[in-house]
Amino acid sequence: MHQGEYLKKVVNNSGLTVEEFAKQLNTVRSNMYQLYKKEYLDEFYLDKIRHMGLDLDTVKPQRGMVKEPKPVYDNEPENPIPFYEANVTGGNVNNFGEQVKNASYFLTIPHFKDCSIAVRVNGHSMYPKYCNGDIVVCKKINDHSHIPYGEPHIVVLADYSVLKYIHPHHSDKTMYTLKSANEKFEPMEIKREDVLAVYLVRGKLELT
Repeated sequence: MHQGEYLKKVVNNSGLTVEEFAKQLNTVRSNMYQLYKKEYLDEFYLDKIRHMGLDLDTVKPQRGMVKEPKPVYDNEPENPIPFYEANVTGGNVNNFGEQVKNASYFLTIPHFKDCSIAVRVNGHSMYPKYCNGDIVVCKKINDHSHIPYGEPHIVVLADYSVLKYIHPHHSDKTMYTLKSANEKFEPMEIKREDVLAVYLVRGKLELT
């Protein structure tokens, strides 16, 4: 049983409705069904569930990727992920995943075959979730109408890119609200039409 399936079991046994449980996780009901399909849950959700006093001992928490990648197992094809030596809070990442010839080098990480880019974090707006210098490994979201809200994403705009939690705007459906893990940073409001690309963060490599 993967973590999404276990989450569904936890919800069914919690005595809460799916909508009530979603509010506890700071997300929406529709996103819960996306979480049920995920093999690994983001640590953001795991922490929320633990704080609710629910038992997660039967499933190993996903704390991001190991610093030393595990070997590729038999019959598991490698999928080199391009790493770009550029900061996600500055610079042009419009072509990440499109022009791999510009990559600094490639990473091979088992169980992250669906990821398309790896980028270095700059700044402290997502501390302690992501620290300055960490490398985040991400999957490109092609359909922006199915962005999993409340999870960390790289959001690419015309002049810069940021690593933030994406939330729907509280009153304007044409906008997103971008929030930081570090409460010292104010939320950002951006127009959805200004977003050039979105990448879901699936894991990270920490500096040692």
